[in-house]
Amino acid sequence: MTGVKQDIATLRKEMEERVIREILEKLGSLARTVSTENKVMNEKLDGETATVNGMNLRVALSACVPSDYYAGPSTTIQFSDIKTSEGITNQHLTSFNSSGVFVCEVPGLYHISVVVNTNTNYASFIISKNDKELIKGNNNNYNKEYVQYSQSNAAIVVTELQKGDSINIKPGKYMRIHGNSYSCLTIVKVK
Repeated sequence: MTGVKQDIATLRKEMEERVIREILEKLGSLARTVSTENKVMNEKLDGETATVNGMNLRVALSACVPSDYYAGPSTTIQFSDIKTSEGITNQHLTSFNSSGVFVCEVPGLYHISVVVNTNTNYASFIISKNDKELIKGNNNNYNKEYVQYSQSNAAIVVTELQKGDSINIKPGKYMRIHGNSYSCLTIVKVK
């Protein structure tokens, strides 16, 4: 009987060890699964946070034409005297400064306003998004008799921009554009 009791005790101990080992293996497997799921969830949250943060970034640009010059309809008006910029990388500012084309880095709803001062009669300019006309600004012939006088005209538009979308402003005809802060552009992300 003593031998049977000893065998039962040995079997009980082996079973307990096996059960404990299986439980530990299952817990380890469960811990690895939870860790992997947490990692995936954190990556998704980081991505969502980055998207939300990007949507909340402030973007603003105000720039003017530095001095008087003549421009034709195939050229982009050069607003190269940057007065204010926020939320725009140096690379994009440098590109805008040399090309006159604003390229969106942060998607959102943008307010764009342009004022052009000229003494060219029947002058106009076009604000374009990805080379498609959004709106025109137009001068009448009010000062036809007094060509030395200039007029300012404005165009204001709100549009949704995605990353990589471009905004440019082109004259509607060959015209003189007055600089020294008389002709300016402002682009602001409003949402």
